[in-house]
Amino acid sequence: MNKDISRYELIENITNDLAEFIKLNAIIYLHKDSYSKAEYNRMLKGIEDDLATRFKQGEG
Repeated sequence: MNKDISRYELIENITNDLAEFIKLNAIIYLHKDSYSKAEYNRMLKGIEDDLATRFKQGEG
């Protein structure tokens, strides 16, 4: 993100991203018995990587 955003927008974006992370993590956790441990860990890692990418974009 090359545009300037206010601190309030940044806080809102981070809050929304964290809420989405928690929601997705909860959904995956509730369905974890449907997945192998490796598949569950792969999906969780993907969500974590996505969240880290969003945070890095917000720094820009």
